[in-house]
Amino acid sequence: MLTFIFKDLLLFWRNRKEILTVLVTPIVLIVILSFAFSGVAGGSTSPLDLKLAIVNQDAEEAGIRQFIADIERLEDQTAAQALMEHSADMKPIAYLEQYLQRPEVADWLTVYELSESEALQQLKEKKIDGWIKIPQGYTYDMLNAIMLDKEASAVSLPFVVAENSMNVTVIQMMISEFFDQMNFQLALQHSGGDRTAAEAVAMPEGGREALEGAEPFTMGQYFTMAMGALFSLFIASTVAEKTGTEKREEVIKRIVAANTKPMSYLMGKTCATFVLVWLQFSFVVIVSHLLLGLFTGKPLSFWIGLLLMITVYALTVAGISAFYTSISLRTNKMDAANGLILLFTMALGILGGNFVPIYLFPEWLQRISEWTPNGLMLSTVIEWIQLESGTSLGMPLVVLSLVGILFLFAGMLLYPKRGEA
Repeated sequence: MLTFIFKDLLLFWRNRKEILTVLVTPIVLIVILSFAFSGVAGGSTSPLDLKLAIVNQDAEEAGIRQFIADIERLEDQTAAQALMEHSADMKPIAYLEQYLQRPEVADWLTVYELSESEALQQLKEKKIDGWIKIPQGYTYDMLNAIMLDKEASAVSLPFVVAENSMNVTVIQMMISEFFDQMNFQLALQHSGGDRTAAEAVAMPEGGREALEGAEPFTMGQYFTMAMGALFSLFIASTVAEKTGTEKREEVIKRIVAANTKPMSYLMGKTCATFVLVWLQFSFVVIVSHLLLGLFTGKPLSFWIGLLLMITVYALTVAGISAFYTSISLRTNKMDAANGLILLFTMALGILGGNFVPIYLFPEWLQRISEWTPNGLMLSTVIEWIQLESGTSLGMPLVVLSLVGILFLFAGMLLYPKRGEA
């Protein structure tokens, strides 16, 4: 088996093009993407230029007066008086506008107040990314839902866009964050039991949230891990491609004629992949750190945890390469097999957040990401960067190990017996 490991390492070393691809290309991409996305997390500048229009068809003050007139007719005048005092300060539209126009986002979010026709025209001309429509009666309906717990299913705030884009996704996330925080504050208010007291609700002000004891990660750190994980998968597919080449050039037949143990070839490929992935990933992390100062000031325990995560991930990718190798030996159409393997690898890269930050994707896609080995590895390392908590590594390490074992076991089952390849 050692002979096969040495063979694959030597073949990889002799191919300078592949070495440049898996070592230099990810570092170049890390530098470019780190600056391109520097404003999304942990950066001082922002590449985003968001333009949002608000089409307000509601009369907020009139809605408040209409609501006050309704509660004046309540039988419980004590509760009615309390509701009137607090409804006068409850202005849903004003809160939303203040949230979107706060100084912290002024550099990269511009908010316009337009009519519906103007918003449609500017959206068509791509002068704005989208517009929020505040329908007539919105304030009145919201006050009924908030203060009196009436049915709020009819209360809606349409967000109109021409097409999906990163800008649209960011704006959607901001709007969702606003309403999530507002709903949370309202839930806290009503959980006290005495709803007639109508205590003042603290509306969200926006800004960056920080967990106690957690450090924010930077886009440089994110893309270092993302590119390292992605190009590790490419190594696994490259090993499978070389298997096809060896089969086409009848190297496999010569190995069989040498009366070697059949499983030695597969284990050699698997172990060689582990060594290559470990070296490649470690090289990318170290060089990126030296170039960009990504992990300056981190303690030794952080580097030990990161090295452990890279090692387990390398074992997982090695198991995947064993699966790829067996498929390559089984098939008679190598071009089709290589295409499917590459397609599967690219799908893992997309779902795992290796091309675009997964935090810009919808929540359901973020959940799917954690079911991919590269996505799980990426999310775990980001959490390790933020918290450096040993408990955050335990379960992901077990899951990644199991995934690697399952792929290796599948590769061993598919591995052709003597005379079948």
